[in-house]
Amino acid sequence: MEQRDAAGYGGCATAALGAATALYVWASSLRTGLHMGAGFEGHARDLSVLWTELPLVLLAGALIPPVTWLLTLRLPRGHRTVRSRALVAGACTAAVFALATWGLHTWANPHHPDHIRLSGALASDLDQ
Repeated sequence: MEQRDAAGYGGCATAALGAATALYVWASSLRTGLHMGAGFEGHARDLSVLWTELPLVLLAGALIPPVTWLLTLRLPRGHRTVRSRALVAGACTAAVFALATWGLHTWANPHHPDHIRLSGALASDLDQ
């Protein structure tokens, strides 16, 4: 019973934290700002990201941390106690959570913002 409680609460907490963090990183990114019309007078607004990118970002943010938590909590069965498995699961989940957040941030904030595609045109084409 103790393991089921640890798995349930840890999975729910990591899902909520993952979804909230993914939403924050995606919404505050340069890429999303350009798509939502942060340019001059809302130039090149592309709201299709709300039904293409946003659901995938939220789904990945809500699924990656709890799946990592549950797999690392259940795989190392042996003579270890539930508490030690929960510590290992927490450390692995934190590492995967950090890597996923970094990956989303890197994807959403490109090094060359002039090369972000907006409605089939490059952002540099809009300056002309």
